[in-house]
Amino acid sequence: MDTSVAALKGTSLASPKVVKNSKGAIVPSSQMAHVENGCEHMRDMLENARKPTFHNYRAILQDIHEKPSIIAQTYKSAAAGDSRPVVSLRPLYLCLQCPSIMSEADRDLHIETKFHCFSVESREGNIYCGKCHDFIYDPELELRRLQKGKKRKFEDTSTADEVKLVVNNSTFLPCRALGLRGLYNMGSTCFMSVILQTLIHNPFIRNFYLAEGHKTTECEKENCVSCALDEMFVEFHSVEKTEGFGAVNMLLGSWLAGEALAGYQQQDAHEYMQFMLNTLHLQNNGAADSESDCKCIVHQTFYGKLCSTVTCDKCRNVTTALDPYMDLSLDVRNQAKKRKLNSNAGNEAVLDLRDCMTNFTNREKLAAAEYICRKCDSQQNATKQLSIKQLPPVLPIHLKRFEHTKSTSSKIETRVSFPVKIDLYPYSTHCKTTQPKASKLNNISNGNHNMNTPANSIVYELSAVIVHKGKIDSGHYVSYSREGTDWFLFDDSKVVLVDEAEVLAAEAYLLFYMVGGMEV
Repeated sequence: MDTSVAALKGTSLASPKVVKNSKGAIVPSSQMAHVENGCEHMRDMLENARKPTFHNYRAILQDIHEKPSIIAQTYKSAAAGDSRPVVSLRPLYLCLQCPSIMSEADRDLHIETKFHCFSVESREGNIYCGKCHDFIYDPELELRRLQKGKKRKFEDTSTADEVKLVVNNSTFLPCRALGLRGLYNMGSTCFMSVILQTLIHNPFIRNFYLAEGHKTTECEKENCVSCALDEMFVEFHSVEKTEGFGAVNMLLGSWLAGEALAGYQQQDAHEYMQFMLNTLHLQNNGAADSESDCKCIVHQTFYGKLCSTVTCDKCRNVTTALDPYMDLSLDVRNQAKKRKLNSNAGNEAVLDLRDCMTNFTNREKLAAAEYICRKCDSQQNATKQLSIKQLPPVLPIHLKRFEHTKSTSSKIETRVSFPVKIDLYPYSTHCKTTQPKASKLNNISNGNHNMNTPANSIVYELSAVIVHKGKIDSGHYVSYSREGTDWFLFDDSKVVLVDEAEVLAAEAYLLFYMVGGMEV
């Protein structure tokens, strides 16, 4: 398949990083009990049921390492209806408190219904805490994991000084420090806040910063935007606070890096997103020419390619070009006019995001004045078509709601519905070059995706929505971000849990879709 999904390597949950002071120095933690036991919940578990916990963990490790691997990879699927055994290619979870073997989804349900907090991952034996929503590290259990369940003595080569160094430079991470904090409005800075919240809740960006991807202590740039973002990740994920955060360093860094952003005027969130991605690219060892082989976190997360083909109507010569993109900008005005003409009187014309995507990748006619055919060596009428050659792990979609002319600026209020999950295969280069010719000529809408088999389906899931409320000159930005299965509204310093229906009813300006699954 020509369309490829650029997947990040090593996107597992990052370990909690240490807290630093304003100079970037490590702040020692006094909460040694929490560090020594992995998390507060494991500490309580070992205090109340130490012997059964070690016994059960050793038995699970023996099942993983000594018995045929298919045993630990087989579970009873509740989705099958008759609970028949299913062999999984993905890691499963073995409950530490009962004999259950579960998929990731069943694991979370098991935690909610049985209140069994801990489970063991079926590949390497790592322990997952359902209350922390993360894998944990407990020194005693880690020794047993390295021994693979065997009773022989494990030779620990670490010295007392090394153990002391680890403990003194580790920090207890509260399980409720999930990054759910608002940002204070420092004077029409809501455009900045919504983009920052989207980045903070992007798992690829989050894992990069929590794994010390940008080393603030080694960075020599003054007023570095990436350092300011690193500061926010440390603050949001290591301190259990509910009040808002003042992103002063981020505001200052943005002002100095982008002169057009300086001052307290309202800015466009889409333009600020483009500024942030470009700046983070440059400040994280990004290639100056921004080619596809750039290994920076921005390119690994957002970089894609569009394929543009132009076919001469006379000689049928085809010219192909590949263009990089970080987001897709879709027209809503032209589609709105078509919908209004086709709708019944009195009914509101509602667009669907997939209609906009179809229009974006449909064929369009080029007049002779717009195209010179190299083969004919003259101006000719032609047909142009865009398609998606390469998809990034995270796809931002910009709905062009703001129109600017020499004299006026206006906002397009058209309602655009968007799905929780979207199949992007119909808009890919592979689909456009292999679908039946009749379908191309008739521009059949891809609203019905039942024609796609799982083999050529590329499903992305909604992860964030940015909304502009009000008029173009006096509006306000808010955003929605998904954490697990929950949606949260971020309105400056206010953070509110909302239901999915409210998110889907929002008047979206920017949409962020994330790849639904990585290949094993």
